[in-house]
Amino acid sequence: MATTHPTDTADRTTRDARVHQLADDGLSHRAIARQVGIHHTTVSRILRTTPAPARTTPQETERTTPTPAAPAERTVTLTSGVRRAPRLLHDLDPRTIQDLNCLMDSTTGDLPEPIQRYLRAAADARRATMRTTMHRIAADEPTAETGRTPVRAQVAP
Repeated sequence: MATTHPTDTADRTTRDARVHQLADDGLSHRAIARQVGIHHTTVSRILRTTPAPARTTPQETERTTPTPAAPAERTVTLTSGVRRAPRLLHDLDPRTIQDLNCLMDSTTGDLPEPIQRYLRAAADARRATMRTTMHRIAADEPTAETGRTPVRAQVAP
């Protein structure tokens, strides 16, 4: 492998800084040697004997637009008063998830109001059907302990 022998102290300091930077980036000694053009044992010696240059962090550029607000944590308060994140009862079709993600407002994370109203109406209709079915089943079957039919089954809204 061709090696370079910098005679100038500035060249050597620049080379050493580059070796330390590449090592910090996680490159192997041989990969660093190939990039810098020196032998891998020289890379090892540089890393062992020279101090790493002080890291200078680039100054952060001033934002001209405000940082977007973090999306609100979506939680549900249960009747017991416990707050927890809602969970899905059934897996959604990936295409449906993609469609909903495309429709969400990127700044607020909410769906447009007409879509929310439509989904809410469809879900309320489904809940009403489920509630009616549960009440009918509960009224038709006597309980095992008493042999009587229960008053009305309580189904959460």
